[in-house]
Amino acid sequence: MKKYFYRILPVCLFVLIMAGCDDTETVISIGEARNLVAEISTQSAAIGDNVTFSVKVDQEGSALALEEDIDIVLTFSGKDVEGKEVSATDVFENFSGHLYMKKGETQGFSEFSVKRDLAKYPVSGTITAYVRGYKINAAERPIVISDKHYTILSLKNNSDNIVKEFGYFVLMATVGAPAKEDVTVTIDAGEDADKYENLPDKLVVKAGYKTAESGFIRIKGEQGPNTFTSVSMSFSTDSDIHPIYGDKIEIKVKDIDAGLTPGTELTNEQWVYIDPEQIFVSAKNEKAVKKWDEIKAVSALSIKEGDPHPNEILAADGWMFMNSYEFHPIDALTQYGKENEYGNRPPRYMAAQNVANTQKVQAVVNEKYATMTQDGYLKMWCAYDSGIGATGGISGTRDYGVSSFYASKFDGVPTGADSWEANNVRILPGTRVEVRIRIRGKKHSFNPAVWFQGNIRGVQWATYGEVDLLENPANHSNLNGAWQTFHWNDVSTSSGEKYKPSSGEKSIADMNEFDIYWMEWRSNDEIALGINGLETVCIKRDGNYIGNANGTAKWNSSTHWPYTDEYNTEGMHLLLTFAGCNEWSLGKEAAEAAAKDGSWANDFKHISYQESKTSVDTPRMEIDWIRFYRKSGYKYKGHGSPTRNIQMY
Repeated sequence: MKKYFYRILPVCLFVLIMAGCDDTETVISIGEARNLVAEISTQSAAIGDNVTFSVKVDQEGSALALEEDIDIVLTFSGKDVEGKEVSATDVFENFSGHLYMKKGETQGFSEFSVKRDLAKYPVSGTITAYVRGYKINAAERPIVISDKHYTILSLKNNSDNIVKEFGYFVLMATVGAPAKEDVTVTIDAGEDADKYENLPDKLVVKAGYKTAESGFIRIKGEQGPNTFTSVSMSFSTDSDIHPIYGDKIEIKVKDIDAGLTPGTELTNEQWVYIDPEQIFVSAKNEKAVKKWDEIKAVSALSIKEGDPHPNEILAADGWMFMNSYEFHPIDALTQYGKENEYGNRPPRYMAAQNVANTQKVQAVVNEKYATMTQDGYLKMWCAYDSGIGATGGISGTRDYGVSSFYASKFDGVPTGADSWEANNVRILPGTRVEVRIRIRGKKHSFNPAVWFQGNIRGVQWATYGEVDLLENPANHSNLNGAWQTFHWNDVSTSSGEKYKPSSGEKSIADMNEFDIYWMEWRSNDEIALGINGLETVCIKRDGNYIGNANGTAKWNSSTHWPYTDEYNTEGMHLLLTFAGCNEWSLGKEAAEAAAKDGSWANDFKHISYQESKTSVDTPRMEIDWIRFYRKSGYKYKGHGSPTRNIQMY
């Protein structure tokens, strides 16, 4: 068993420039998280002031519009100076509680005013926007109502006030109306001062302006469990016109390396990366990533081919960075370079695995059922879609749509396939592949899978070799079983499978949360699988076998061994599939019956396509990243027009 741990490496800060947007308007269905965003004209309103609450379509890269009319419900909850709950009618004039947006519009407004006879103030409250079938980013907007325009301090785009150790935030001072004078806010971190980097001692909102922002402020951390769980700072100003409202902020600090204790290797992904959420970015895509999410960008690791693995033990083992699918929702990484007609961003550098086996009960339509989300992961899902046509030359229609991908299928068939963008990273001996994934929703009857197959056609399965990095044959009795298996077949066997060493079923604490699954094709003589910090199974050409075999055969050195670049000269390719009505999940007879009557989809068939984008019941795979590393013995082979390991991050 290997224990993987690494110390924090320096993080590169980026100097990035905002890029312009395409002015072309596209009419699409909205529903992905953050496609709608709420804004409020002021966080601090005075008696008699007008307040504008707006909701707009917010998608990076182009101007998008609604394809249907929507009615957004607005609610208000607040308390006055005495702590008594007050309603919208107690505080506002003309607060209708609705904001209407019509098909083709990109934004909508609701205007109301603070009552002039408001007697008990200040009132501290929240206005919340909600519409069925949509997610609204920043849907809850705080507001303070008083006799003055107060100065309010907050963390930019972080209403939860939660920051990871070694993470960044931006401090913002906001006045409810253009300031009548310079407002200097003094910042005092007190005993917590040594826990910050780049914390300014003041912010100045200039006269005529409403806001002032700090640069990026970093919260320091500690190796291992932190001795602190929060940090705070207090504020003061000499301005009588715009006094401070709320003179203190407490920030909860998320400890990112508190759980690395013996026995947690299987369940804790921090054995591989102390901060698994930290994104990787290439020099080529820095500017676009900054535009997508400036906080993620400033915390990103700028990495290039040949850099050592961030995990010190893995780096010492010789693993060097090769490439990564980071799924940043930017134009350069999006199929066709922009959002499609469904409002989705399917990833570039992957192709549809739309063969017959993936379309038994579902049609594979990646454009409709896959997207790189605004949170920065690849979401693949299934939904009811009566009469949708199968793809890839498969005939007929299906009642459900799904997505399925492959990459790096260097097999030369059909002619020219080696030049396709989807064939980009050669997975050969000397390669380590890591996949950070979670599986969510009503996934009963599905077998979500991340797997590899040898790049050889025209031979019996599984003579070419198959590696199942993760299979989760979910059923009502077990939704959290993770299977890792090798398949191969002796070349002298005409049909069927002869050998299947397996790590067996590993019970993951919660498949709804991210874990890291990895394969190390260490050499022509050895290949291994693992989950987080635990090596679960390893097979060797010399006949040794390590792992929980559960009664399956171990390697017999007299039989065919497919895991070499002598046999698999083009290596293996990657597959991401999401099989519904799966025989392994349900049992063969039950699956056949469920396919006929549609009962396999009872948990989610009531969800419309539009709602499937945001419903918590939608069965789905969410992949944060797929990273490739190599050792010095890795030998790139082959041909084709793509440059070696074309950048995908």
